[in-house]
Amino acid sequence: MHSVALTILPVGQIDADLSALTPGTPPGSHVLVPVYAYLVTTPQSLILFDTGCSDLCRESPAAILGEDLPRLTPHLHPNDHIRAQLLALGVTPDMIDLVVISHGHFDHAGGAEAFPGRPFAVQREEWEAMTDGADPAANLIPAAPLTLLNGDTDLAPGVHLIATPGHTAGHQSLIVDLASGPILVTSDAVYTAHHFHPDRVGASQDPQKARESVQRLRALAADGMRPFFSHDPVQAATENWPLAPFRLN
Repeated sequence: MHSVALTILPVGQIDADLSALTPGTPPGSHVLVPVYAYLVTTPQSLILFDTGCSDLCRESPAAILGEDLPRLTPHLHPNDHIRAQLLALGVTPDMIDLVVISHGHFDHAGGAEAFPGRPFAVQREEWEAMTDGADPAANLIPAAPLTLLNGDTDLAPGVHLIATPGHTAGHQSLIVDLASGPILVTSDAVYTAHHFHPDRVGASQDPQKARESVQRLRALAADGMRPFFSHDPVQAATENWPLAPFRLN
């Protein structure tokens, strides 16, 4: 068994209108959802999957969200920034060997600002969508060595990326093989336990691909992988998931 550990980092919260999460839901009902990043420790490397929000998102959220701000209102403290969360573990940005971005949305790629010069990895389709001129999301990733991935990728023994498009063009999820069993980090392919069903997928650019990705993730969960959802407001507490500074091994 590979000596791999996973630390789930809480990096803020978002007051979300349910209509922003679930297509067809009438506006007006809100839920406070968590935002997470994930530190994977292997014998050879430190890999960060997702980065949370930027400092600007805390200081001037309208500059990031514009007209979406009433539907997605960040609740962020300076200590929620990925930089602070890592420092609380004794990890500095220059110690991170690879930063992996699941997709280019503000609450997953915004904290990339903390890692100038560090290597990044993102799916090629996602990067192309991020740099097509219609979305400034690519600006969230600093000038740095960038690896463009083409589908499923093994990053290290026990650490795997799987392509889960639909929410965005090149969305990807993470599998970490722990001694206690494999963990499936869905990122925004599945927001919450409610959305872990092909007939209840969350907001997506391509609903059909999103459904297919959920079906793939459900098959992996049925095969023994324990799923962790990106924005479930109760999963960590009700299923006893240890958050930072505690590690899963």
